Amino acid sequence: MWTHAPAGAPLARLPSHASAWLRRHYDDLATRSDARRARRWWTLFRVDAADAGTPRVVWSDFGRRPRAAVLLAGDPVVPLNTCYVVPCAGDADAWALAALLNSPLIAAWLNAVAEPARGRYRRYLGWTVGLLPMPRDWSRARSIMAEAAFGDDDALTEATLTAYGLRKSAMQALIDTLAPR
Repeated sequence: MWTHAPAGAPLARLPSHASAWLRRHYDDLATRSDARRARRWWTLFRVDAADAGTPRVVWSDFGRRPRAAVLLAGDPVVPLNTCYVVPCAGDADAWALAALLNSPLIAAWLNAVAEPARGRYRRYLGWTVGLLPMPRDWSRARSIMAEAAFGDDDALTEATLTAYGLRKSAMQALIDTLAPR
């Protein structure tokens, strides 16, 4: 149930059926720590990820490797709090960033800095992914990575090496040691 207007603000008044259903949970909703200063007890918080005005790249906060997906502008999907979201300027930027995050080379790099979790999982938190250096020539890299977005791991690795201007021989130890299998 989405209790907010398209611009992100909470609805001034809930539809009658929604209000009746949520009213059964009034005590829990109204006493949330975030809700203490809210004028509307049904308010959701931290809803920036729901803004479908631009394409978004979304990834899970944990896994054995990052798995990114693209939500195109207008897609009404609301990522939950186990995901991180980056709004992008356009579709090509979103596809390129998702391709980078899905690349085995970038997975190996992120696995070197990501917090470990149980079972060989890692935490791909916002700050972790934020440490990722972006290719210097983003326009060129965007073109290379957007074309590779639907490729297999080998294609993504080759595209990533090209986007960063790296030789595979220089990165092979990183890939062999930390790339998820």
